[in-house]
Parts: sequence; structure tokens; C-alpha cells
Amino acid sequence: MKILLVSHGDLAQGLCNTAQKFFGASNIYYANVDLETGTTGLIEKVNKYLDEWKDEQVVVCSDLKGGSANQTVAQMLANHEFFLVSGMNLALILQLIMCQEVDEDSLKNMIEEAKNDLVLVNDLLNNIHSDDDE
Repeated sequence: MKILLVSHGDLAQGLCNTAQKFFGASNIYYANVDLETGTTGLIEKVNKYLDEWKDEQVVVCSDLKGGSANQTVAQMLANHEFFLVSGMNLALILQLIMCQEVDEDSLKNMIEEAKNDLVLVNDLLNNIHSDDDE
């Protein structure tokens, strides 16, 4: 399985580098929308990867559901078969890099688990302190 991160600016590259350097991931790549090439550069890079990986399962993760990176890649679903997940975070990426392959149900479960990592820590700490007081 190949994992491709797409974003605006350097977000995808940073998450990809983190997954590679800190967690040893070797199946993760990135492409981005930048000021110089815009979505044209993203299209070229993503198409190159998808053509190269035509015999492998691919999960593409994007930064924003309504963003240009996600919308551009979503149009590619007409010509390529892959999963597209928006709203990526490191929790989701760590789950993905531990998998050999995924299906729709496992991806939905991973997304729910990754959503659980999005919390206001102040509330968590306040709840711990409230429990200590009782």
C-alpha cells in the first residue's frame, strides 16, 4: 500500500518527513499546491505517482475537504482507483503506515479514531483536576 499526502504549502511534506524519520515509514509520499506551480504541479506529481503505482493500493490524504488540493485530487478518482481522505492528521497517518492494506470499513474506523485525537486539552486537564478534588 502507498500513502500519498497532499496539501497546500509544506504541510504534506512535513507530515511525510515526520512519518519517515520518527516512525520509519517507507511507503509514504507527498505532493503539494505551491505558489509557483499551483494545482498544475500537484496534478502532474499525483498523476505520476498514480501511474507508477497502478498495481498497488493507494490512500491519498488531503489537508482540507474544501481545499484546492483535495478538490483537484478528487477529480482524479474518475481515472484512477484510490481512497481519498480529507482532514489528515498525524494520528491517521500513524494508523495507515502500520497497515499492509485497507478497505472502506477499516478506513472509516481509522478516521473515527483520528478524530478522537482532536480535543481541547484544557478540558481534559480540568476534568482530571475535578476528579482529584472529589
